[in-house]
Amino acid sequence: MKKCASCSKDLPEAALHCVFCGAKQPPAPAVQPGTAKTAFGYSANEVMAQLGRPGAQPAAPAYQPPPQQPAPAYQPPPQQAQPQQPQFGGLAPAAPAQAATMFAPGPGGPPPQQQAYQQPPAYQQAQSGAAPMSGGMGIHSPNQHTPQPLPPVQNSPYLGARAARAGVPIEPWKDSLRLMMFIWGAVLLAAFATPIGTDPVAFHWTGIGDMPAKLLIGTLLVAGIGLLGLVLAAIPMVPMPRGIMALVLGLAGIFVPLVLTDFPGWRGLLELAAMLTLVPGLLVRNEYTESMLARILVTIGVLCFIAPLLVPSGGEIQLVQLFKGLIDAPGKLKVFAILELGLIVVVVMSLLAWMPGPATGAAKVFAWLIILWPVAIVLVGLVIAGNIGKHIEKEPYESLMAWAPAAAFAVFVGYGGATVIGKQLE
Repeated sequence: MKKCASCSKDLPEAALHCVFCGAKQPPAPAVQPGTAKTAFGYSANEVMAQLGRPGAQPAAPAYQPPPQQPAPAYQPPPQQAQPQQPQFGGLAPAAPAQAATMFAPGPGGPPPQQQAYQQPPAYQQAQSGAAPMSGGMGIHSPNQHTPQPLPPVQNSPYLGARAARAGVPIEPWKDSLRLMMFIWGAVLLAAFATPIGTDPVAFHWTGIGDMPAKLLIGTLLVAGIGLLGLVLAAIPMVPMPRGIMALVLGLAGIFVPLVLTDFPGWRGLLELAAMLTLVPGLLVRNEYTESMLARILVTIGVLCFIAPLLVPSGGEIQLVQLFKGLIDAPGKLKVFAILELGLIVVVVMSLLAWMPGPATGAAKVFAWLIILWPVAIVLVGLVIAGNIGKHIEKEPYESLMAWAPAAAFAVFVGYGGATVIGKQLE
């Protein structure tokens, strides 16, 4: 090694320019071929001497760092001298089969867990705060240090809160709402296109030019809601706006005819309130099993449906009248009383929504039974009347599609309202 002529830093003997300041160095004095060192600080004589080959000339001793004082370690008892194996080509002698290793001690030695661990010198220097010594090349390498541990990965608070909440799906009616609008919009158009009579043939739009304004609006309402349902289902849209549109269409189909005609009394209003709260509440309860709002909506719907049956009217209770009709009605007419009592049972059974989650309490099943109950009434009436073919031929709409508007509007209100309510629960 030599010193730089300008900055006095250590440089290899063969360096012509300083790697630190760039100053040109005076030519190195001639050295013997065997003692000239390479860029890694070794000479040919030293390599030959380490390999134990003859002809190597002694080289000048290289710089050796001061020896480190290792911590006192357990010294195993001396072993019997083993015969030295002859060396070939400077290779290390072969270790005996019973020599101690880092994992297993030799004969008579202590167990591995009792042997003192020898820390490497570099680690001891890092612990003591001393800078590591430069290598044989004389280049000042940067100080070695232990990198700081990475901070722990934290989950997003939004995702963590979402995952921690049980029974909270994300947009459960994204596809089903669109499908229902397609199906029931087509059902409304089919109902509007079904003839209301065949002798003579008459449709809903027959004589539309001479209809009064209120009758015209009521006639075109079913077709308009069905067409808008198909269009809104076909347009790409996020669930929330589509749910609002479906809810508006269902409410329009229910309340516009009431505004155009005589408004019902309090009993009719309670029945409407029962449908507007019971069907959406059951659908929400089926998906959001831990929702208290869904349970409250179902309870309100049940109370609104049961109240008119229990409040006396004209000195009589309607629920009692239903049981009397079941007893006194002749023959097949008892079926209508059974249907009405069956609807009451279904509505009361909807209170299973108060079952603890994750049980759904068959909420979706009860919701669809309530929606399709008008279909059962129309079909049972057609069967009881007898001569089904003649009735269908004479009055196709009344015999086959009279149930369609009520069921379709209930689907629009149920699925649209459930989408709007469920979006607030996410």
